[in-house]
Amino acid sequence: MAEPKQIDLYRAIDEMKEISARGGTFSLRFRKWNRDTCKGGDMANIARARIRPKASDEKVAHASYKLFFTDTDTGRALNCWQCLIMEFNGLRTVLN
Repeated sequence: MAEPKQIDLYRAIDEMKEISARGGTFSLRFRKWNRDTCKGGDMANIARARIRPKASDEKVAHASYKLFFTDTDTGRALNCWQCLIMEFNGLRTVLN
């Protein structure tokens, strides 16, 4: 069986920014962070996301390690930990 297609996480983030700058959207799957257990929790699926400006570390703790985006289907402003992003446009993300 063929190995699933992969993309480096930071390359994926660069592509998310490029797509968003052109006014497009991308799909995203990530694990939610459970603050109570300090573990990755349920998987979140966003069908059409667009990058939004990130907050400063002074306003949001550890903002430099998070991805700030908008779910264009619901209009909700969301964020997730970059290291918990599992897929981008159907490609499995990997840390190289």
